Amino acid sequence: MAPRVSIRISLRWLPDTASEPTDTLVFGVGAYYLDLRVLKSNNSIDWALAGERQVISTDPMKVRFNKTLDSLNMTEPDEGDFTKLPNGDDFEIGRMPCPERGMQVTDYEEVWRQIPPVPGPKRAWILESAGEGRKIFVGRIGGGYIAMGDKKGETFGARREEWDKGRMSWEVKYKIGDVDDVPSVADLGAEGFEGEADWEMGNTVIVLGRGYLVRAFELLE
Repeated sequence: MAPRVSIRISLRWLPDTASEPTDTLVFGVGAYYLDLRVLKSNNSIDWALAGERQVISTDPMKVRFNKTLDSLNMTEPDEGDFTKLPNGDDFEIGRMPCPERGMQVTDYEEVWRQIPPVPGPKRAWILESAGEGRKIFVGRIGGGYIAMGDKKGETFGARREEWDKGRMSWEVKYKIGDVDDVPSVADLGAEGFEGEADWEMGNTVIVLGRGYLVRAFELLE
């Protein structure tokens, strides 16, 4: 599957009505994903997670999301069933703990829409920190960038940045929580990290002095 950038259109915890209280952006590259959901009301993290995406079946489409990082410390995998809506959006149903209901397992419905990547270099990748220390995931698709880090369930932080091709600089969309050691490409004053055009899946690369595993790397069309 080609790299995907998706936004969420709505969430419904049954039997309530659908709404969208967050600005949610998801990157999918290869078998890995980054999912950052920011509350519109106060720009705090509603939920942030990253890990591996596993297709259980294709007819019907069922996907399991294995989580290496989870800001809510919900480490059990999530599974969702997907169908296409007439307008091309993806309709997801499943069951998972609902924070608004004391983590009671609840039926949910979500609507997702694939959007074009922010214009930028024609590459997409997801990295996972290697070795000891804080677990961090970093991802890029074109001119979009997401990074998040967890410190053994104690503190969590995330960044979302976008490349402005006209100004030739990065715009910080969100900088939330404990992000001191979560890499920022905007802080570099450059279009990307050193050597990233030559990365290959499976390599260990150095980003701002720390080793990362290249979990996924693809070129954009």
